[in-house]
Amino acid sequence: MTNKRSYWLLFAGLTAIVILSLGGGLWGAEQSIGHWTGLLFERVCHQNPQRSFQFNGVPMAVNSRCFGIFTGLWSGWFFVPLIIKKWRKIYWISWFLFLAVMLQIIDYMGNHILWENTNATRVVSGFILGIAVAIFLSDLFRTKNKKA
Repeated sequence: MTNKRSYWLLFAGLTAIVILSLGGGLWGAEQSIGHWTGLLFERVCHQNPQRSFQFNGVPMAVNSRCFGIFTGLWSGWFFVPLIIKKWRKIYWISWFLFLAVMLQIIDYMGNHILWENTNATRVVSGFILGIAVAIFLSDLFRTKNKKA
């Protein structure tokens, strides 16, 4: 399978994840927990309705941080071809991922010590992590030069 095909298949999968994470509200259900969309995400997300955005008046199938991660992965996937084309040695990408993970830890710990998180801060920190992971994975789609 070519790198381009893999890239587009993964992009299609990420698109499906983002759409399905909208939950039962997308399908006219009264809730997402117990709905088939909620069941899809129950192993990867704690699905706390108080920490979820609403779509069509129904809490989404994932909480706001997971939604941020999924939309960040989807959005970051657009940068993969640019990263591959423009940068060969990318030391800042590892640092970007490290800082995004640290932001998650600070946001989580800060909620217990100093402040109260909101869905907005959770989605933004998750979005940054999703973009960082997508860019970090871009090296997997770089064509390697083979020399005999």
